[in-house]
Amino acid sequence: MTIKRRSEVLKISFSAFFADLGYQAAVASFPIIFVFYFHAPIFLYGIAEALNYGGGSLMSILGGYLADKYGRKLIAVIGNALIIILSFTGLAVNYIEALFLFMFGWWFRNFRTPARRAMLSEVTEESERKEAYGILHALDIAGATLAVAYLTIALYFGVKATEILIFTSIPLIISTLFLVFVKAGGKGIPKKPGKVALTIVISTMFFAFTQYSFGFPIITTEEFTRRFYLATLTYGVFLASSSLFGYVFGKIKLEEVKGLAFLGYLLAGLTSFGFAFLSPLGVISIYPLSVIMGIAVASTETFEPTIISKLSRSETGTAMGALSFGRSIGVLIGNTIMGFLYQYSYSYSYIFAGIMGIIAFLIVFTVLLRG
Repeated sequence: MTIKRRSEVLKISFSAFFADLGYQAAVASFPIIFVFYFHAPIFLYGIAEALNYGGGSLMSILGGYLADKYGRKLIAVIGNALIIILSFTGLAVNYIEALFLFMFGWWFRNFRTPARRAMLSEVTEESERKEAYGILHALDIAGATLAVAYLTIALYFGVKATEILIFTSIPLIISTLFLVFVKAGGKGIPKKPGKVALTIVISTMFFAFTQYSFGFPIITTEEFTRRFYLATLTYGVFLASSSLFGYVFGKIKLEEVKGLAFLGYLLAGLTSFGFAFLSPLGVISIYPLSVIMGIAVASTETFEPTIISKLSRSETGTAMGALSFGRSIGVLIGNTIMGFLYQYSYSYSYIFAGIMGIIAFLIVFTVLLRG
């Protein structure tokens, strides 16, 4: 299949590539800066991530609504431009400053995401959506993988994470420029998503309990290896797998709801149980589990927006906002609980995430049974 407006799809996708090339270095280094540089307790890290995603959930809803009301391109460009705030996390002098700088940048990342997804829907036909979202996810995560690669190399050679982050502003600027030149971004009619769409939103909330901040596996890896660069490499392995399989899932013929249920939610839940019981083996177990979690996340990032785009029409921005809202609310609650459970035992936190992943699978499985 050939996407008719492939150039616009590539502009949007390369915008995602450069965005992740910048801010994902901050994502990977945030737990290191927060927990190991500034010595914040892990339960506070869980709360910090909850604040990131909690505010982000509201920004997703707001961004999706405003995208349909005032124009998707306008909202996408504004939000993308303001992600640069998190590049200044490296200038923080304590964990409070680090939290606020990272948090505000992350909120605007959520603010622009529904608009960007809606723009991709706008430049493709329904039959092209799965491939387009697969391309978006593949380039998105490819940029993130490279970000973790240069961060890991810098940490290996003794460069502090805080010193690296200011340079992440460069790819973020390039990312915004790509969005500026996209020939798309109209308005829609803000509406509530339908019943099936709401089912996907609810299931992705429970899945988000499983898609905890990957900062937790980064912390777990550091605790068992005592090497910062091996810890950030965990994230790189996860992202590389997610990028590859995002492209694969966009190409192969697979019914979206089945792919979401089995290769997304169920697989993520089982992988979390793996982190709970196999992490003491070190990178021998943690890296393969990170690969499997990458497959699960690639599935959700490809199939969820594809399903939502087919269930909505002109209100795509609002529907994508609802999707991001469900994910963010789940991650908000999940990270808070994960942080407190981690204080008692790392395994308790991953067991909780595993159970939530199974619940998300069962919710979507009921949609399959109803036909």
